[in-house]
Amino acid sequence: MNKIILAFLVGLVLNITAVSAGTLVSPTGKVILTISGKLENTNSEHGAQFDLNMLLALQQTVINTNTPWTKGMTKFEGPTLKELLKHVGAIPEEVMATALNGYRIKLPIVDINNYPMIIALKRDDEVLSVRTKGPIWVIYPWSENPEIRDNLYYTRSIWQLQQLDIN
Repeated sequence: MNKIILAFLVGLVLNITAVSAGTLVSPTGKVILTISGKLENTNSEHGAQFDLNMLLALQQTVINTNTPWTKGMTKFEGPTLKELLKHVGAIPEEVMATALNGYRIKLPIVDINNYPMIIALKRDDEVLSVRTKGPIWVIYPWSENPEIRDNLYYTRSIWQLQQLDIN
């Protein structure tokens, strides 16, 4: 009996270790975000790929803020970039973000650590589309942080995000 319990426990530990050490579930819908580079957790040869439902399944954060591109206070919702990087097992020195049109911008680690910036999936409770700067839009909490209300941070608010490269 003790051998059976021991075998079960060893199997359970090995199974838990295998799941936490590198594999994410695979997307079943259209891939809207690929994270590549230094990652511990992946689900494809390209790195970590996510469809909308996978990103919506992560803990969501709401940021109510004014932006240069919207009128009045706007509600944005999505996982924090910091939590997303933790989910894929990344401890980056650098994060390069790329949009659908090829626009690339470096997202400084200090920003990711100091501000709860999100990869917005929704705006005013509506899922973002390419037409509305989606499917993913990096949003900073500008209204709560006057020191980042300038062009430097606005240029980092990449919309139509499709790729994060972790170095």
